[in-house]
Amino acid sequence: MFEVRGLLMTKLAEQLLATTSFDDAWQLCVGEHATHRSIAWRYVEEMTRGMDGFGEMASVPLEKWPLMSISAFRERLMSITDTPDMIFRSSGTSSSVSSQHAMGSLALYHRASVEGFMTHYREAFLHGARFIGYVPGYIDNPASSLLSMMGAIVSELEDVATMISTPQELQITLQEDASSPVVLFGAAFGLVDFVDGIEEGMSIGGAGESTKGHAPMRLPQGSIIIETGGMKTHRRELSRDVMHHHLSEGFGVPRSQIHSEYGMCEMTSQAYSMDGVWFTPTRLARFVVKDVNHPLQATPHGSVGRLGVMDAGNINSCPWFLTDDLAIQREDGAIQVLGRREKSVARGCNYMVDVDG
Repeated sequence: MFEVRGLLMTKLAEQLLATTSFDDAWQLCVGEHATHRSIAWRYVEEMTRGMDGFGEMASVPLEKWPLMSISAFRERLMSITDTPDMIFRSSGTSSSVSSQHAMGSLALYHRASVEGFMTHYREAFLHGARFIGYVPGYIDNPASSLLSMMGAIVSELEDVATMISTPQELQITLQEDASSPVVLFGAAFGLVDFVDGIEEGMSIGGAGESTKGHAPMRLPQGSIIIETGGMKTHRRELSRDVMHHHLSEGFGVPRSQIHSEYGMCEMTSQAYSMDGVWFTPTRLARFVVKDVNHPLQATPHGSVGRLGVMDAGNINSCPWFLTDDLAIQREDGAIQVLGRREKSVARGCNYMVDVDG
């Protein structure tokens, strides 16, 4: 009774993408979850039972919404359709349970991802930039949301884009055209490992030529590096500031050209940071920051709390959930991610396998 067929989900996705504001998208999303009495909706009903001001949830301010724990994605498959196009699974680590995210419409995920990316980087491609999606280790995880997003961007950009998965391929690709600027988008651990490999003497090419002793790489002027995933479970933990300095030195690009993306298996939307500090969500999502000890309460702007996600793109799964990340928020809605709470589950997007395992 609570499930909808794939055709209806396709129509909902089209309606969502046709909205022109977050508020309109949120109203549509909330209405569908209320109609189908989804798991996420029943959680809201239970948490607000007997409380004043929660009669019409679509009009309740975002900071007052009760948010499900992100652990719900590990505990069961949440889906209002019985025929999701795709079930994304987090890479996790070998000792943890993976999250699973039922994507009702893969077209929605792809279009939302491409739209958000191109909003920030279209200008670079108008000026002749190439796109390289660097996904070391992800090819073995076909249920990776990052791999799917990268594929959608490559399909959108066609002839000026490629996706590669090994440091040797990346080295060769960067050397093939040393004149055109590059937008290099990849997992942080992979980018750092690549820079380390250049410095330590990585073997490249069929003849096994070593990079040891080579000068640091210098990407063409106008190139941009976008890292995602952080370094929490890498063999050497780095702060974002230190990591960006390392990438700037290793690729020969200014610090201002080192950007960040914030996304996860459990989200349809993403957020981008053009300064490496403050993340702004794409149009279907908003962030809230909740009190660490009282998750029904929002923190004042500038105060540390747990990061909450309100993602209308998750119209098929759970649009409101509380992450394990600590963050602060500015008045304009941008967030600064400070790291993960202690004892939270390690996420494989940070590093695909257990260190030195």
